[in-house]
Amino acid sequence: MNKLWWISAALLVFLSVVSCVTEHKGSSTVSLSSLAAERNKKANETLLKAFQTGDVSALDGIIAPDFVNHAGERIGVDSLKVGIVRFHARFKPDRMEIKRQLMDGEYFSDWIRYVGSDSSMVIEGIEMTRYANGKAMEHWFFFGGTPRRR
Repeated sequence: MNKLWWISAALLVFLSVVSCVTEHKGSSTVSLSSLAAERNKKANETLLKAFQTGDVSALDGIIAPDFVNHAGERIGVDSLKVGIVRFHARFKPDRMEIKRQLMDGEYFSDWIRYVGSDSSMVIEGIEMTRYANGKAMEHWFFFGGTPRRR
């Protein structure tokens, strides 16, 4: 029940943020060009691969110079790299499962489950990232509760 509440709350926050920044023309939403959407999708895949593997070498190409990681309000690609490396050093995720993905304009929402090298340890939550022209501009992580043992 608690897990469902956290996931529902994270999705509600996501939809609230998206609805505040989405541009409207009449009654229809203005969508990104297919080229911009494809760039953003590839950038999201690269970011998720870094979260999954701990390899941060490809992040320079997909992170904007003024990128903001809202987990601690850190700015820049180096702060994100340090965060990913620390996460892998402490938690040692064995695998990352993508439960659900949503895209709405510039925003990607990925419901993720990280399973530790000790498979009884699980961290689950929503990774949300805003992209512009294939560059990550902002990132949030909403925990689905506290890290737990299966």
